[in-house]
Amino acid sequence: MITFFTTTKDFLGRAAIQQANAIRSWKASIDRAEVVVFGGCVGVEEARERLGFVHFPDVEASDRGTPLIQDMFDRIGRVASHEICCYVNADILLPPKFAQGLMAIHEAERTGYLVVGQRRDVDLEKEIRFDPGWEAELESLCSRTGKLHPPSGSDYFAFPRGQYRKEDIPGLLVGRGGWDLWMIANGRRRKFPVIDLSGEVLVVHQNHDYSHRNTEFTGYADDEEAMRNVEYLPQGDKQDYTLYACDRRFEGGRILRNFSRGDWKRFLTIELRLRNDNPVCALISKTFFRLGLIY
Repeated sequence: MITFFTTTKDFLGRAAIQQANAIRSWKASIDRAEVVVFGGCVGVEEARERLGFVHFPDVEASDRGTPLIQDMFDRIGRVASHEICCYVNADILLPPKFAQGLMAIHEAERTGYLVVGQRRDVDLEKEIRFDPGWEAELESLCSRTGKLHPPSGSDYFAFPRGQYRKEDIPGLLVGRGGWDLWMIANGRRRKFPVIDLSGEVLVVHQNHDYSHRNTEFTGYADDEEAMRNVEYLPQGDKQDYTLYACDRRFEGGRILRNFSRGDWKRFLTIELRLRNDNPVCALISKTFFRLGLIY
């Protein structure tokens, strides 16, 4: 079974509706799903009683109150009831096919893996009724109005319980640019299969504004906390560790090799960058770069 975990905004207005939709979808995706919410926010206790999740109000955070990834990922390894742990952003809807994919991957790998994937963006401001057929209604909405988000990162990270300890993760901040890239880079450098689930299922992101932030949001390039996350990425690499960096994909019920979704120049760039500590690979990388064979 699966333990989903997250941290939330205040349960007010549109955010309250979207977060309730998200959590209900996780619970509806598989029998006996566990949901854990870290952090204190307005309305969370009332939401806990209504939605039925486990709540830990204390979470380590920045001086602006942004939760730290390392604390949540470390603690979930100690409190999760199930073998599969899955961090999900609190505005993401997950269909049952998502949980089925995670279960199949865990059955095949058991230890040392990371599952990530792409999303589809939709405008959704009303409460979803999780009656039979809700997935088909959501798919219909996505096909009519949804937009495929670029493969620039991931809104979820699934892994076996206990894979991450506090000392394994630097001071990354949730909800700020760069931390999803770090997770993918770290998975590749630790030689985990980093598995792209996008080909099997696209999760749904409910569009929102950034009014919950303590400072005005103008873009990730001007976000000090996002820049703090980016500092932890491998230095000197021009290649971002987006979903193109996944070395596996899950499609048709099987885990397959992935070659940057067929972008061979990008694939060579990523693979050589990951081996820059090897003198031969470093030399090949410099030569290929001069010849324009890699980025």
